[in-house]
Amino acid sequence: MKNIKRNFYAFIWHAIFLAIASSFIEINTVIPSLIIKAGGGEIVLGIVTAITVGVPLLAQLLFASFLVSKKRKKPYLLTGIYLRIFSLLAIGLILVSPISNTILLNLVILIISIFSFSGVFAGVSYTDLLGKSIPKDHQRKFMSYRQISRSSFALLSAFLAKYILNNLKYPKNYSTMFLIASFSLFIASLGFWAIKEIEIETTKQFPSFIEIIKNIPKILSRDRNLLNYVIFSNLTGFGLIIIPFYILLAKKSFPEASHMVGNFLLLQMIGIVVASLFWGNMLHRKGYKKVLIYCIILGSILPFLALFLSKTTPILYSITFLVTGFTLSARQMSFEGVLIEISDNENRALYVGISGALNIVTALLPLIIGAIIKSIGFTFVLVFVSIMIFSSLIFLNNMKLEN
Repeated sequence: MKNIKRNFYAFIWHAIFLAIASSFIEINTVIPSLIIKAGGGEIVLGIVTAITVGVPLLAQLLFASFLVSKKRKKPYLLTGIYLRIFSLLAIGLILVSPISNTILLNLVILIISIFSFSGVFAGVSYTDLLGKSIPKDHQRKFMSYRQISRSSFALLSAFLAKYILNNLKYPKNYSTMFLIASFSLFIASLGFWAIKEIEIETTKQFPSFIEIIKNIPKILSRDRNLLNYVIFSNLTGFGLIIIPFYILLAKKSFPEASHMVGNFLLLQMIGIVVASLFWGNMLHRKGYKKVLIYCIILGSILPFLALFLSKTTPILYSITFLVTGFTLSARQMSFEGVLIEISDNENRALYVGISGALNIVTALLPLIIGAIIKSIGFTFVLVFVSIMIFSSLIFLNNMKLEN
C-alpha cells in the first residue's frame, strides 16, 4: 500500500510538470502556429500533424515488440523522455540562430520527428508502468486526479505562454517557450525516479516483430474488446487530427488571427480545466464509457461549430478552442484507462503497440488532409469528420467495460 501511494504521487508529479511543458508547445495551437510563421502551408502543416499526432504506423508496434518481454520498463521510459528534453532544447536554440527560414523549417520538422518518435517509445513504457504500479481499483481515481491536477497547472502556464507570445517578437517568443518546456519536462522526469517498479516474471515466449504483425488478425479476433477499441480509436482520431487545422481556418477567415494564438491556447486550457471537474465526477460514478459517449457527441458537433463561427468574428471563433478543451479533457482522462482496463500486465505493452500501429487515421490522414482542404475547402472535410466521429459510438457500445 505504501508503494501504491508513492507511485500515485510520483505519477501526479510527472503529470503536473508535463502539463506545464505541454502548454508551451501545445501540438494543436502552438506548433501549427510556429509552422505557419516559419513559412509552412497546408501541406507542411499536414505533414507536421502526422508526425506529432499520428507518427509512423509501425513505430509503436516496433517499440512494443521490443519492450513487451522486458521485466522493467522504467529505464526505457526515461530514455524516451530525455530524448524529448533534448529535442525541445534544440528547437529552442535553433529558432534564434541566424539561419534561413527554409533551413529552419526543415530542421524544426526533423527535430519534431525525433521528439515524436521518442514520445512513442516513452508512451508504450509509460502505459505499461502505470498499469503495473497502480492497481485497477485505484485507476479511475488516479485518472481523474491526474486530469484535474495537470489541467489546472496547464491553465496557469497557459497564461504565461499567452504573455510570451503576445509580448515577445518572433522567433524569440517561440524559442523561449520551447526552452521553458524542455526544463519543465526535465523536472517532470524526476517523478519517475521515485517509482518502485514491479518486475514481471514471465515464462511466456513472445513472438518477434514480424511474427506479431502476422498474428495481429488472430489477436484481434480473439479479443473483441481490443478490436472494437482499435476501430473506435481510428474513428475518434478524425476529431483529433482536425484540431490543428482550426488554426489554419482561423488564419484564412480572419487576417488578425495570427495575433490570437495565445488566446486560442488559453481558452483551450480553460476548457480542459473546467471539463476535468465534470468528467472526473462522471468517471467516478458511471465509468469510462459514459464519459466517452459525451466526448463523441461534443466532438461530432465541433466541426459544424467551427464552420459556423468562422463566418462571425475572431472572438466568437475562439469558442471553438474552448470546446476542443472539453473533448481533449475527456480523451486524456479515458482513452489510456480503457486500454489498461481491457489488458493485463503481460499483454499491455503489446496491446498499446497494436492499437497504435493500427491507428491508421491519425497516422496517414494528416499527410493528405492539407491537400484535400487546399483543393476542395474546409466544408466537405469538416462534415465528413463529424460523421466519422459520431459513427464511433457503435464500437464504443460494443466494448465490454466496467461500470
